[in-house]
Amino acid sequence: MKEMIVTIRKILRTAVLAGMILFTGCRQTAEASGQLPLDIRARFGGIEITDTAYWDSPESTWFVLIRTPDRTNILLCFVLENGTWTQKFQTDTAVPQGEDRVSILFTDQVKESTDGRTETKPILTILQYGTGDDASVPQRQYEFLRTSPGVWELIRAQFTEAQVRLEICEDAVVFLLPTGEEIRTDIPAGLDRDLRRTDLAGIPATPEEAEAPPAVPAD
Repeated sequence: MKEMIVTIRKILRTAVLAGMILFTGCRQTAEASGQLPLDIRARFGGIEITDTAYWDSPESTWFVLIRTPDRTNILLCFVLENGTWTQKFQTDTAVPQGEDRVSILFTDQVKESTDGRTETKPILTILQYGTGDDASVPQRQYEFLRTSPGVWELIRAQFTEAQVRLEICEDAVVFLLPTGEEIRTDIPAGLDRDLRRTDLAGIPATPEEAEAPPAVPAD
């Protein structure tokens, strides 16, 4: 019986992972020839760079994920301006924390415009993996779409353990449940979709969390 339960769990993990890959609805892009430029790398000294992701159009952008000596994950964004790599922002609240591995990558979102042309927009995907048997399986996934120069907005999230996927728009969250049911809720108060200000702790994992009143700070 124990072996059967383990097998079922592995099957479920595999199915969820396949769903996450399909969920992006896009293909992974190659990191253009791309070694991280030396003038960016030099800024970190002995700080560990755990992952990087490069996008070359419509503006050359490097995202760099670092892990500080106090074990904090920080995501930094650099954009090429007049031949110089300029840091635009950094965030630790939009990045999963803890000891589990975190990675970043770019994917494409392809959209047909009204005049029949195909429009391609980049998505930055942030993944947090599990440990042990789950070390290769993303446990949490967050997708940020570039909507305008320098602006990356949260559009999707997935929680593997709960087998729940979220579509997030300006005024609503749509929960896609394992049963196939879709539940639409108002976007929680205080959830900022802009990557520069997103706090992952504010993303609801269930419809009940989305509908709960915001916590009142203690005096």
